[in-house]
Amino acid sequence: MPCDGCPEHAPPDNPQGTAYLVHTGGPPETIFVMVGRAIAQDDPAVVRKWSRPTIEADGSLVYKQEESEPSEIEGYKRDPNNPRRLRPVWPHCVWRALRVWRADTGETRILACCLTPASGLKAHEAVKLDQCKSCQHKVTR
Repeated sequence: MPCDGCPEHAPPDNPQGTAYLVHTGGPPETIFVMVGRAIAQDDPAVVRKWSRPTIEADGSLVYKQEESEPSEIEGYKRDPNNPRRLRPVWPHCVWRALRVWRADTGETRILACCLTPASGLKAHEAVKLDQCKSCQHKVTR
């Protein structure tokens, strides 16, 4: 998933744990590259129900066909033609930060937080998709 300033073949830089991502502008695809790099790799010594999803250029998370359907993620919509594909539906905004981690089951978890002081939310509070869509303070570039 190439983007301006992103190495095309760089390995993910978060071998395990939680990553906090802040999109500071540029093309909207940049945040998806960051999400892809933030999802921890599979550990062969740990048996999990879901393996690490593939991240497509549009930001979709795609789980393997032989695995069961993953849980819903706020800001992502299940593809009606492939229930193992979750497409991002967030409006583009540089104020949104993402917390990305893998649950013990292996599922990817993503929570969004709004960082604009004008929102009235605290930076650690999760923001819902409908709140983000109706926000008057979105900054897209």
